[in-house]
Parts: sequence; structure tokens; C-alpha cells
Amino acid sequence: MPTIAQGVEFSCLAREWRCKFSDDDDMASLKAAQRILEEFQLELLEVVKEFAGSRTGSRTVMNGEIDSGKQLVQRVVSSERNDFKVVVKLPLEQFHAWENKSFEPEARFLEALQKVEGLSVIETQTYTLEVVNLMGKIRVPKASEGCMADSIPTFA
Repeated sequence: MPTIAQGVEFSCLAREWRCKFSDDDDMASLKAAQRILEEFQLELLEVVKEFAGSRTGSRTVMNGEIDSGKQLVQRVVSSERNDFKVVVKLPLEQFHAWENKSFEPEARFLEALQKVEGLSVIETQTYTLEVVNLMGKIRVPKASEGCMADSIPTFA
């Protein structure tokens, strides 16, 4: 697993697309940014291999292809700082493959944002993004040791 510094390991990278929106006209620019995100929804879901698009009608077994802790798209909005952000998180290998494709559809997404009056400071950033387990390893008891141990049928 790659390490930034001792004890700071990572297995996922995220690409963030962000901009500032205006409060003008009842936050019209924020609403426009949301509509743009919705227009790119299926393309973004394909990037993270979510169960979307052509996959919804198939019977393809996807065991092991999707890990929602490592593959996701999130939208972040701060009305306090007027931030609109889209974060795409992927495992390293998948991220680098996406990077080799110029983060498609990034250029078209950013171009769409640039056309919206009231959106400014349109930027991108790459960083690590990890789930932090503050509880340590979780022990899941066997059924015979759990709260329903008395109701488990036994066969002679």
C-alpha cells in the first residue's frame, strides 16, 4: 500500500471538481450546477462501475467489482462557503486507468460549468481519500455464540 509519510497509507485516490456559486437569483447557479451533475450521472456511474445504465437490465454477476467504500461519487455543497463539489473516489489501479483517459468526462463537465453565469473559481484537485476506522476490528460472533444462540435448531 502506498505511503505518503510513515503511518499515512492510502489505497484510493479522489478527483474533485469544484466551483463557487452565487447567491443571486435564488441560487440559480447552484441549481444549474446540480442539473449539470444530473446530466452526467450515468457517465460518472460508469466510471465507478456502479450498478447503472446498461447494467440495470442485465443479469451480470458483479461480485467483487463494486466496493462502495472505495468506489463512489459524492456531491458536496456548502451554503456557508458557496462551494459546489463533485468527488469521484476510486482504488489506485482504477484511478490511474481513468487518469489515462483524461478523467473523462471531466473536460466536458467543467466546460458546462464555465457556461453558467454565477459560477466561478472552477478547479480540479486530486487527493487521497480513505475511510478511517476508529473502532478497530469488528468481531462478528458465530450464530451459535450470538444473541439468538438458543433459537438455532439442532439436528441429532
